[in-house]
Amino acid sequence: MNKKPLFLSIALAFTAPMLTPIHADILSIGPQARVLTKANTPKAGDTMSSVTKKFGPAQQVKTSKGKITKRNPRITQWKYSGLTVFFENSHVIHSVIHR
Repeated sequence: MNKKPLFLSIALAFTAPMLTPIHADILSIGPQARVLTKANTPKAGDTMSSVTKKFGPAQQVKTSKGKITKRNPRITQWKYSGLTVFFENSHVIHSVIHR
């Protein structure tokens, strides 16, 4: 049995994906733009005062309505441009980055 065609087809199967061109887009944004990542958002357990110190006052504040009990704590949303922070009582429970 001639093994040359077999080795040739195996070699082509592994090298063909490497021969395809790779493309990338470059995004240019202005100097005033601020890119948020999970690394620089409020972490669970941070307090309202520490979030205010880092991000300043919120642009919009929403507070849950209804009877506040131990099983139903007060939930507050602070909206910033590009970010929403959710608090349970006075501690961060979640932060969401807007696209």
